[in-house]
Amino acid sequence: MSGQAGFGLHALVRHDRAQVVACANAWLGTPYHHQASRRGAGTDCLGLVRGVYRDLYGREAAKPPPYTRDWAEALGKETLLKAAAVHLQSVSRSMPLPGDVVAFRWRPDAPAKHLGIMTEPHRFVHALEGVGVCTVTLMPWWRRRLAGVFQFPGTLD
Repeated sequence: MSGQAGFGLHALVRHDRAQVVACANAWLGTPYHHQASRRGAGTDCLGLVRGVYRDLYGREAAKPPPYTRDWAEALGKETLLKAAAVHLQSVSRSMPLPGDVVAFRWRPDAPAKHLGIMTEPHRFVHALEGVGVCTVTLMPWWRRRLAGVFQFPGTLD
């Protein structure tokens, strides 16, 4: 199932997975800053994905409304997955590929509230409070929490 972003301008922009990975890796070392999306200055996990989107398409997909750190728990809705499905292309694969956006939920009964971008077959980049943007292994702990896999529109396989 494709999100709406696969149409219009995005249908004309093509990039390969290596370009997505290079854009994501360019954010490594960026400090964590809640609600930010500025490479080198500060970002959270959503800001990281927004920034890579800007790098690929030259514009913002959509600016999110202000959100608190407990927004997912407070709302109890799959807000993040629904927004990802609008701006990215949902893919069904049990093992995400480099360049895919991965969404996680902290608990099985909680809404998804964390994002990352795969950079290698078993590694992804994400922004973590207290750490910043870093690369981690997609270990079983993360796999159990995987809530969705998406790709940027126009990604060539």
